[in-house]
Amino acid sequence: MKMQDLTFSKSVLEGAVEVPPSKSLAHRAIIRASLARGESRIDGIEYCQDVLATIGVMRAAGAKIIEEKNSLSVTGSEGVDADVEAFCNESGSTLRMCLPVCAALNKGYTRFTGRGKLGSRPMTVFEELWNGAGLYYRDDSAKTGSLDLSVKGALPAGKYEVRGDVSSQFISGLLFALPLADGDSEIKLTTPLYSKGYVDLTLQSLEEAGIDVRFDGERVFSVKGGQKYAAVSGRVEGDWSQAAFFLVANAIGAKIDVRGLNYASSQGDMAIKDYLERLKEDGDLVFDCEDCPDIVPVFAVACALRKDVTRLTGLSRLKIKECDRLDAVHTQLSLIGAKVKRDGDDLIFEGVKEFAGGVKTRSFNDHRIAMTLAIAATRCADPVTVDDFACIAKSYPDFLDKYIGLGGDVR
Repeated sequence: MKMQDLTFSKSVLEGAVEVPPSKSLAHRAIIRASLARGESRIDGIEYCQDVLATIGVMRAAGAKIIEEKNSLSVTGSEGVDADVEAFCNESGSTLRMCLPVCAALNKGYTRFTGRGKLGSRPMTVFEELWNGAGLYYRDDSAKTGSLDLSVKGALPAGKYEVRGDVSSQFISGLLFALPLADGDSEIKLTTPLYSKGYVDLTLQSLEEAGIDVRFDGERVFSVKGGQKYAAVSGRVEGDWSQAAFFLVANAIGAKIDVRGLNYASSQGDMAIKDYLERLKEDGDLVFDCEDCPDIVPVFAVACALRKDVTRLTGLSRLKIKECDRLDAVHTQLSLIGAKVKRDGDDLIFEGVKEFAGGVKTRSFNDHRIAMTLAIAATRCADPVTVDDFACIAKSYPDFLDKYIGLGGDVR
């Protein structure tokens, strides 16, 4: 179905849906396999734009990757010595996790390019580390208007201090690259670690490849140098952040059998299960969303339809996603009839029984905002139009097909 401006009408979603594989785990599996000796097979792949970006970047770093229908065959890179371009599209995960890895694998210059807002998203952590080590780092993104960042030189073994309250993707990128250094390294967090669940996924991925990284649970990662990645084959488990859309739909009236989830997962976004259960409690509630920012937009829909007051805290990093998601959630849910106010970086909802709808909304070209509005529309009295719905291809290309298959009314 062609996806530009789409209009969603009130409906009850019903049936069974298989959630897509975890994008977060797919990124990590591709990077890990690209660093390994020998061939790895990764099953359970969905070729969304972000995953395709990571495949392309790791190919630029010398990995041999063969795409099959829902799987990849990856032969690890033996290193390159050339000036290469690594196109990240709009994927912050690709850029931040792959930059240290590409710098470690390539003796030449790696030029990272992209589109959308990726060039304006913070990269200060790597700029300071590369400059501090006397390595080449040049960011022309502000001049060109899109991502245009070049690096040369592997970060050497050493002791590095990094803020823990920035994107966990910086830490994950360093954890993938530093085991390749000649000596041992240490990453010390200067502030508490946010989004710990995503770092846990990285540590799990490293352990499966036989890489020795120790974390004291609070501030210090100890990384042994001179290590070799073992080839690992396996299937990518279902994505809790994408399942959140259908789980929230159930919380507001749908009847969906959501399949393909691992209930023993290390994914931080599995918090949606407990959050939705807590929403059933009476009285005012507060949720700290610092460690699971990706589920906030759609979780906010359930909060807005709850009878009592609900406050969401820990939302500051929503402002530096594909769009300012904090502003987008506030303005667009208000537009369809939610009673929501902003208190600094918190959102406070006073529940309504139903949204009014009858308006055209903006996705801000952000996949999670677009899908959130589609779920919200199932509880709107009048139809809601969402612009630029094609942006869902970034993470969930067949979301609309599944939505329609469950009975969603779309034109």
